[in-house]
Amino acid sequence: MAVGNAKKQVIQNMGGEDTRPVKPLEFDGPLPRPTTDRDQIRADLDRAGYAIAADVFTRDKAREMRDFLAAEIARDEAIDEERVRRFYTDTDDLNRRMSGTELVNRHPFFRDILEHELPLQITRELLGPQTLNESYLVHSYGANVTRPGSAQQAIHRDRSGAVPLSAGAAQTRFIWCLDDFVEENGATRVVPGSHRDTEPQSWTVQYESVPAEAPAGSVLIYTDLLLHGTGPNTSSNLERAGVIVGYCPPWWKPMINFPMTTNPAVLKDSSKVLRQLLGYSSVSVGFEEAWTYAPQAVKDLIVLPEMEW
Repeated sequence: MAVGNAKKQVIQNMGGEDTRPVKPLEFDGPLPRPTTDRDQIRADLDRAGYAIAADVFTRDKAREMRDFLAAEIARDEAIDEERVRRFYTDTDDLNRRMSGTELVNRHPFFRDILEHELPLQITRELLGPQTLNESYLVHSYGANVTRPGSAQQAIHRDRSGAVPLSAGAAQTRFIWCLDDFVEENGATRVVPGSHRDTEPQSWTVQYESVPAEAPAGSVLIYTDLLLHGTGPNTSSNLERAGVIVGYCPPWWKPMINFPMTTNPAVLKDSSKVLRQLLGYSSVSVGFEEAWTYAPQAVKDLIVLPEMEW
């Protein structure tokens, strides 16, 4: 049966009335709520396809990082507005974005969360063992800010259409909430239970969805099997900032080539785990290809790929 109070959302930038047929939401049971109980998080992921981990970091830290991110975006925007707007997955001119490379380069917090125990444990559980116990990689990374008046993002999966759904999850996804995520400011909308669908996503229907409301300091967890999208920001004065991290197996090509885009100086005293996650290994699935022409500062950061966590 459809979850009560779910809203039929319209794909952004379509203009006028959306005449596509609605795919009703059918999901039994209560929606996931913020929780610190790891067993409940696991149960929510299995049942609904997403979970909300509460109190992963403090509200004060969330506000500090929110303010830092806003200042950095403003600085980049003053230099060249195109750096921080109109990325292809969200073409709304009101919204702003900062790439994962810039996050890694600019503040320790955005490096630390990549090797936080919660996402690493969940990733290990959901993606399973890897060849020769090699580390997972950071697949994608970025910070998104929805601004008042911005439109709904299209409901979608974070998955290549070439990978069949029957293959299971290929990515774990984590949204670190720097603001309270509420429906009014564009909280991520999800289609509960869609991680069990056998049908590919379609752009010819409207998916009925619900907001995954979460307080600042929490982390929204899902996989590339879940249908979801940024909600419309219908507020007059509320922004909503989230930092999105995806992890993938070592044989999957990440979206960001961190060894070529990261300032080596910021990783000088970093952990082996962080370097593994960012791809600082010349070994992949057991085969070594020497980084002969890499700058020495990059070579100095190379580590073995076997997980120690």
